Amino acid sequence: MENTNKFKIIIAPSKTQSDEKVLDRECKEPAFIEKANVLAEGVSKFAEEEIASIMKLKGKLLDETYQKYKNFKGASGNHVIASYTGMVFKGIEVKDYSDAEFDYLGSHLVVLSALYGPLNPFDCIKPYRLDMKMKVMDESLYNYWTEDVTGYLEGAGTIINLASSEFSKLVKLPMITIDFKEAQWDGKYKLIGTYAKMARGLMVNYIVRNGIEDIEEIKGFDLEGYSFNKEISSDGHWIFTR
Repeated sequence: MENTNKFKIIIAPSKTQSDEKVLDRECKEPAFIEKANVLAEGVSKFAEEEIASIMKLKGKLLDETYQKYKNFKGASGNHVIASYTGMVFKGIEVKDYSDAEFDYLGSHLVVLSALYGPLNPFDCIKPYRLDMKMKVMDESLYNYWTEDVTGYLEGAGTIINLASSEFSKLVKLPMITIDFKEAQWDGKYKLIGTYAKMARGLMVNYIVRNGIEDIEEIKGFDLEGYSFNKEISSDGHWIFTR
């Protein structure tokens, strides 16, 4: 039986990023930096029109993305946990964490990236834009990263999956997937993307703030009206409803 005192939490990155330096901690080199640089160099060779087609971008966002890859080599980096600014990350209150909470975060959280593969919260990453389904090389990004991501997490104990399906597909290991659903008028429950993303961040923050060591304690999460719904959950799929 898996040791419930040993676990990793996986989350997906966000498209939105910031270069604001908010953490006074060492910015470390990602585990697969060489593969990330090869990938970034390949994308940097695309014409702007190719970027537009591959990434379905236009206007200012297209120009910014094109320039990010053109200037990738000389760009400065920022901590993973400070770089991503999407809904999941808004719920993780890193600006208020104690040293002990930072240490806990660093030993439990893994962010899965289409450009960098598996990331520690305190790894140093440069601005980029890339989704798993984008065709930027001969092989798919899933083929490029799955073995590395799975190997990185192997032996880490239970995997608590708070990532989107797009990124959790990278992990070929048993996981406990956590979902957040909303009660509907017909008595059923529905997953609503925006609310689920917000709740994932709150869950990460809850786990860190409480220094959880036994995964069963995660079921005590009770923020923003959510509570663990035993009736519709299973051993590998925990559902919180409101």
